[in-house]
Amino acid sequence: MSRIGDQEMARINIEASAALAEWIDIFRADPDGPRYMQLVDRAVYYLPMPRKTSRPEMTELAALAVPEFAARLVRATGESRPGRLDRARADVDRFPSRVLANALVNSAWRNGPVESIHAGQGSWYPLDRRRVTPSEERTLMRFASNRMATGMTVYLRLAAEQPRRPWAEQVLPYGLADMMLVTPSGWTLTETSREVRLRVRPA
Repeated sequence: MSRIGDQEMARINIEASAALAEWIDIFRADPDGPRYMQLVDRAVYYLPMPRKTSRPEMTELAALAVPEFAARLVRATGESRPGRLDRARADVDRFPSRVLANALVNSAWRNGPVESIHAGQGSWYPLDRRRVTPSEERTLMRFASNRMATGMTVYLRLAAEQPRRPWAEQVLPYGLADMMLVTPSGWTLTETSREVRLRVRPA
């Protein structure tokens, strides 16, 4: 039985990705400025955090930051799916940070343990009712925090790259890695939220 509806899951994905893209752009605009660290401090203060330190993992997400690996993926896509490569290039030219954020949220959240909570037949759940057990919550937090730690490590690696490729070129592989379960299918690049209409349980 699904405990998170499709509309609710879409809204989570959209809001998380839009916020992460904005965060990335804030850091890129002023890496040493106070605004980024103020946001980090507020997140740590207000949001639930895992008790153990998050550990970056060597995943496909991290491999795509390696220029040689990225170049092979781009070349292979151009040879086998040139239209796919053209669409991805157009996306990263216009929305590079959002393409990367979509890939990070997809890897750290959507393709994780939450699928067991989301999959299945839909049901009616009010917003004030807990839908996951404490054990499931810990599993979700551990997986998401470790994968997000990987994602931020990836971003810092891209920022420190020498010689540094153009930002759109660095991000391009993250728009092509659907076969690696990194690039999500059909996710928006422009929405920052979405309305959710919850059905009312019949009397």
